[in-house]
Amino acid sequence: MANLEYSMPLTPASVFDVASLSKQFTGYAIATLIQQGKLSEDDDIRKYLPNVPDFGEAITVRRLLHHTSGVRDWPNTLVAAGWKWSEEASFEDIMRMVYNQTTLNFKPGAEYSYSNTGYNLLAAVVENITRISFREWTQKNIFQPLGMHCTLFLDNLSEIIPDVVDSYTYERGQWGKMTDVLTAYGSSSLYSSIDDLCRWVIHFQQGIQTKDPVILQMLRQDTLLNGNPVHYGYGVEMEDDRGLYMIRHTGAWAGFRTTIRNYPAENTSFILLSNGGDNTINNVYSDVVTSIFLPGKFKQAPQPHQFDTTHLHFIRLDSMALSKFAGSYKWGGAEVVYTVEKGQLIFQYTGEMKLPTKPITDTSFFLPRAGLPITFGREKDGTINTFTFRDRVGKRFQLHIPTTAELAEYAGSYSSSELQTTYTITVESGRLVIHHFRRGDFVMSSDVKDEFNGDIGTLHFTRRNNAVTGFSLSINDITGLRFDKWAH
Repeated sequence: MANLEYSMPLTPASVFDVASLSKQFTGYAIATLIQQGKLSEDDDIRKYLPNVPDFGEAITVRRLLHHTSGVRDWPNTLVAAGWKWSEEASFEDIMRMVYNQTTLNFKPGAEYSYSNTGYNLLAAVVENITRISFREWTQKNIFQPLGMHCTLFLDNLSEIIPDVVDSYTYERGQWGKMTDVLTAYGSSSLYSSIDDLCRWVIHFQQGIQTKDPVILQMLRQDTLLNGNPVHYGYGVEMEDDRGLYMIRHTGAWAGFRTTIRNYPAENTSFILLSNGGDNTINNVYSDVVTSIFLPGKFKQAPQPHQFDTTHLHFIRLDSMALSKFAGSYKWGGAEVVYTVEKGQLIFQYTGEMKLPTKPITDTSFFLPRAGLPITFGREKDGTINTFTFRDRVGKRFQLHIPTTAELAEYAGSYSSSELQTTYTITVESGRLVIHHFRRGDFVMSSDVKDEFNGDIGTLHFTRRNNAVTGFSLSINDITGLRFDKWAH
């Protein structure tokens, strides 16, 4: 359904926000300008965007393309500044955020860390070089020549888009609307249809076959400073899929979930678009659909298929059995907290919503939101100390319980010059609580001295002469965002 309120069905001409599928069109724009000799991969982006701060290390076009720049990703950074997920985040907001950054997450080239912000900066580079808007350039040089007449980069939220699809989420047995108020062109905010995207993937495949230098440029990969390879090209990823070479990308924003997979050797591409807010389309159905249409081509069976709910048999576990899994675990650089609520084991990653799970066995659970399993490790004595999710192991830890006197040291107001926002920390009922005017209150817990965790992220407090002077905030794709304590 394109719209549940008016019972409007989807058609091949329905227009979706295709989210991060946008990046390959930004990559195509940059590759075109490189082939035209108008810029180089190794240009410092400050050559085109002088308002980007000088971080002491040059950020090149190459580093933005391959997600190795260290520039902070805008979604969680803007939220840390006080944005709500349900309100507009514009291209201009993102640019202001970049121009106010004082540090990077890491030295350019030292790590791979997916950054939407990098592709917004690339769009700005295109505008600087061509002297026209990114939307206009892509219309004239990509969409119109390919006959993609309903495809556009949205730069104005008030614009009427014919045949546009609404996005939804399914929670607690009912559908709900999800707002989509984003104009982050370059990284996101591309609207297109199955019909139009078919024209694009045909052009892309033909470019590979004819060795079009622009398309081949898009497939260039890179290495980190330590020599490790980066398999991300110009808005596309190159990888092995069960023995076949695959070029792909996925997208997720609001209730939209999108995928393009290209298999050049098979002369076949797959496009999957959804407006149901469920990652199953990317984690399960993509493998299932490709197996159906390329029978006998893959060397292995699609691994996620066994976790599709249509092939699962769930069991019942009582609250006492579930309580063995409850607790805090270090996972993915932050924390996952498991609680038992209304007879369900609840999964919550730092700073994200609570997600219910469904038991498959007495040590494994299915997480419907991700379309993937969670497997716990049981010790010989029956205790649970680890879990595995997305091939990454989480380890249980015991919370550090600071004294009342210790908690009092952290109380006060803290400001970020980078985000121009303030948080206030108080001690309430023996707990550390962090307040923000727009974001609300967050209860924090501590596992080691001077480190606290909660929905807002991980706070690492700093000291000078044993007095607390500030903290750094880290969550997902933000590392070391500095807040200084006010002097009283």
